[in-house]
Amino acid sequence: LRVRATDSVTGAHAEVFVDIILEDVNDNLPMFLQKTYVATLSEASVIGTSVVKVKATDADSGQNKAISYQIVSNHGNSSQFFHIDSNSGSITIAKPLDYEYLNEYTFFVRAVDNGVPILSSDATVRVFVVDLNDNPPVFTQQIYEAKISEHSRQGSFVTCVKATDPDSTDGEKLEYSIISGNEDMNFIIDVQTGTITVSHLKKEMMRPLYILNVSISDGVFRSSAQVHIAVISSNLHNPTFAQNQYEVELSENSPVQTLVTELNAVDQDSGVNGQVTYHILNEFAKDSFYINERGQLFTAEKLDRESPANKVIPISIMAKDGGGKVGFCVVNIILTDYNDNDPKFRSTEYKLSIPSDVPRGTSIVRILASDIDEGANADISYILEAKSESIEENFEINQYSGIITTKESLVGLEDEVFPFFVKASDGGSPPRESIVPVSVIILPPEVQLPKFSEPFYTLSISEDAPVGTELDFIRAENSQPILYQLVKGNTPESNVDDIFVIEKQNGRLKLEKQL
Repeated sequence: LRVRATDSVTGAHAEVFVDIILEDVNDNLPMFLQKTYVATLSEASVIGTSVVKVKATDADSGQNKAISYQIVSNHGNSSQFFHIDSNSGSITIAKPLDYEYLNEYTFFVRAVDNGVPILSSDATVRVFVVDLNDNPPVFTQQIYEAKISEHSRQGSFVTCVKATDPDSTDGEKLEYSIISGNEDMNFIIDVQTGTITVSHLKKEMMRPLYILNVSISDGVFRSSAQVHIAVISSNLHNPTFAQNQYEVELSENSPVQTLVTELNAVDQDSGVNGQVTYHILNEFAKDSFYINERGQLFTAEKLDRESPANKVIPISIMAKDGGGKVGFCVVNIILTDYNDNDPKFRSTEYKLSIPSDVPRGTSIVRILASDIDEGANADISYILEAKSESIEENFEINQYSGIITTKESLVGLEDEVFPFFVKASDGGSPPRESIVPVSVIILPPEVQLPKFSEPFYTLSISEDAPVGTELDFIRAENSQPILYQLVKGNTPESNVDDIFVIEKQNGRLKLEKQL
């Protein structure tokens, strides 16, 4: 400023210059030239590589316009990868970058002046990382397993192998290939998708297993994996037996583990599907027989033809191949008889009374025995066994019918008792035999013997009749009181199990046990 002083009388004047110096107050924020700075770097960039240079200005003066720069940490850890020169604002790489770890970094840069009070402002820095092919592709599995039919045609799907590459730019560059194990050219792989299919060069006869080594390449790196391909035989045929029914005769005295017969089921498939195993289906037969993997049928226990269920034993056999198809046949085991049973008498003993005046040749009783064997082994013949000659003089037995008759007149033998035995022998070789005691009492003619009202009785009863059911009255006539009893026997038909009882006083026949 110029200041003039003038004399009001004379008009004289003088001038002086006045300099007014304004002292700055720090009242302006540093201002970045851009709110956001963007940079792009390769992940191969080394430490110290320049990223971007930020610039801020301050309208103040002096120390108030002196600016320094700093990176402000954010919620992530981006800031640790970069360094900023506090004076120039140049940002450089502080740690190696990895696209696969993080492909974009965002942080804040702060510009701070040197005034009092200190003023600052922030700008955003975004750094994009460009991917570099620095990772090999990797298969999702090291071993792939697949199964195909031996009759698979050209183009049939086998399996699909998959690989991934962490590098973003390599996803479309990946190429699949078979590097070994495919010398017969049975398979091809799609270069881009990794799909393995049956080739048009597939051989007619294939091995059971192929191991292919497959590769994936991104143009720089390469990885490998294995593909195990099992070739499954097609199961086109069922196992078949030569016959649906077989008949085999087997002696009932055959020892355990006797070979009964050998079966053979044929399956025209190859490999596992042509391998046949044999199985007995009916449970009751499993207890008595077993069959091995060769189709040989053996006895598992001693057999008894006399058991009602064992005369003919049907065994249902199943042949099963490795693919699950089956075939069936029935083996009928016909047990042949072995003389292993003694004749059994209908009664445990025979006691009878006859008058002395019966004519010579009178049939006085029939001794009856049975044998549960078969054929000649069940043919019974009878003979008398007596220690006294008088018995043989007075009685004889028919060898085949078992009927005992008188040989001579018995007059004069009143009150005599003739005890003897009857022996029953079967026709087996060697024969088996049993004996039963017989006692004949000779009574005077005037003694009246009880006489049944019927020579025989035929009764029927339902198998589900309750215990206590009354069947009939058995009647006998005599001048004296009569007591009734059932004669004990050795066979089921002679009431050996006491199924029936008779009331002693009245002859009422009743069911004692459940049928």
